[in-house]
Amino acid sequence: METFVPHTLGFQHISHEDFVANHTTPVAKQLFTTDPRQAVIVLDGTYIFIQKSSDYHFQRMSYSMHKHRPLVKPMIIVGTDGYILSILGPYFADGHNNDASITKHAITNNLENITAWLQDDDICIVDRGFRDAVQYLEDQGYMVKMPVCMVKGKKQLTTNEANLTRLVTKCRWVVESTNARLKQFHFFEKGGSKYHDFQYW
Repeated sequence: METFVPHTLGFQHISHEDFVANHTTPVAKQLFTTDPRQAVIVLDGTYIFIQKSSDYHFQRMSYSMHKHRPLVKPMIIVGTDGYILSILGPYFADGHNNDASITKHAITNNLENITAWLQDDDICIVDRGFRDAVQYLEDQGYMVKMPVCMVKGKKQLTTNEANLTRLVTKCRWVVESTNARLKQFHFFEKGGSKYHDFQYW
């Protein structure tokens, strides 16, 4: 945490300019940017299973009603080439921490000095789980690209909506690939039963 992580992970380890130059694919630039200085980041919340805790309060906070297992939820932020920019969290698995609320928490509390790193009109590519945070992010000056949500009563998307969704998916799949790589490591399944084993909440 002192000599390795700060130089390889987090918004402090790479400048905005270096990230734009080296970790934005030509496809993402062509599809979404209008200025060569814009950064394109892909966000996604994932989960890591852990052991059932002997601490009753922690056990309740880490139990997922959706997965029916104890887990923690990190927020993965990558470039469009799959480069891991930062991993925020982990957060508790209870119903208070979904993708939208975690994103709002990160920006509001300026985790890792994120608001100084991000610039106006930077592009955030997200999935539909972030729909409650779209307006918030746009109010902060960022551009949000998300698959179109089906309006109640409609049976299919329009041609333009379907094409926009495909463009987002074309650049967003890298974060799912990153999540899959991280889940190959099972370190947290063998530990993490006490509060002090987790550094960020």
